[in-house]
Amino acid sequence: MTPRQRALHAVTPRGRIGVELGPLNKPLILREDGEVLYADHRSTEDLRRKYAEHDTVVGAQASTIVDVDLVLENQTLPEALGSRAPVDYVVASHVLEHIADPVGWLAEIAGILRDGGVLFLVVPDKRFTFDFYRTPSTAGDLVASHLTRATIGSPAQVFEHVARAAAVDVPAVWSGRGRTPEPMFDSQLDSALVHARGVADSGFYFDVHCTVYTPVSFLAVFRDLIALGLIPFEIAEIVPTPRYALEFYVTLRKRESLDPAARAAATPQLDPVHHELPEAPVRGMGPRLAAALRLGYRMLRSGSIREPGAGRHG
Repeated sequence: MTPRQRALHAVTPRGRIGVELGPLNKPLILREDGEVLYADHRSTEDLRRKYAEHDTVVGAQASTIVDVDLVLENQTLPEALGSRAPVDYVVASHVLEHIADPVGWLAEIAGILRDGGVLFLVVPDKRFTFDFYRTPSTAGDLVASHLTRATIGSPAQVFEHVARAAAVDVPAVWSGRGRTPEPMFDSQLDSALVHARGVADSGFYFDVHCTVYTPVSFLAVFRDLIALGLIPFEIAEIVPTPRYALEFYVTLRKRESLDPAARAAATPQLDPVHHELPEAPVRGMGPRLAAALRLGYRMLRSGSIREPGAGRHG
C-alpha cells in the first residue's frame, strides 16, 4: 500500500470532514475523496515564494501546491477552524517530529476531534533517515518539553539534529550495507554548537527533528503518555516501516471517555525487530532455506514464531 492508500484506509474520508496538516504539494487526502481542509503555517502564495527554488515543489515535474484553507501563522488550529470543529479526522505526514511540545500539540488536535475521531500520522523511522545516529526520544523527553511549555527546539535537540545528521542510503541499510553512514556535511560538530548557542542565547528558531522514533520506541513512549492521562488517545493501529521504506504509520483514536489505564493497556505490540537494524538478506541459498533460518533465529531470540507485522486492536 502507498502512504495515500494507508491514509484513506485509516480515515475513510467519504462523507466526513477532516484536516490535513502541511500537505504542500503532496496531499494524502484529495478534495475528491471527501471534505478536507488543508492547513499550513503560511498562505498558498507565501508557500510558493518560500519554495520557489525547490524543483521538487515548484519545478516542471512537480505537483501544484494545494490551496491552503487554514493559515496557522498567527492563530491556532482551533481558532482557524472555529465553528467547523469538531472534525472526524486529522492527517499529519512528517509533522510530529518537528513539534517542540508533542503532548501539547496532541492535546490541541484532540480538542478539534469528535470522540472516536482519528489522527493519522506518518512518522520517519530514525533507522532509515539522517537521524540514524540519534538516540530515540523517551517519554521523559516529551514530558519535560510539555512541562516547560516548549515552543521551539531546545539547544540539546538542535545540537543533536545537526551534529548527528548522516548521509543515509536507505536501500543499503535495508540490504545490510550502509550501517556506518558518513556525516552529512563537514564541520558538523562546530555547526551544531553555533546553532545550539543561537537557540540558548536569543531563542532563535531552527527547524529540527525535536523527537525521533523507531516503531517500537514510539509505542513505548506513547503508551506511557496515554497511561499518564496526558493525551486522550488510544493507539488504534501501527504499521511498522515497510521494507525499503523510511517511515511508519500510526492511527490514534480519541477515546476521552475511557480510563487512561485501559487505553494504555490496549496499545498494540510489535516484535522487537522493529527497533533494531533489519537483518541482511541471506545470500547464496534458496528462499525456503533462507526463510527457515530466519524463523529459527526469531524463535531463539523471542521464543515466538510469530511473523513481525502490524500491531492493531479494535
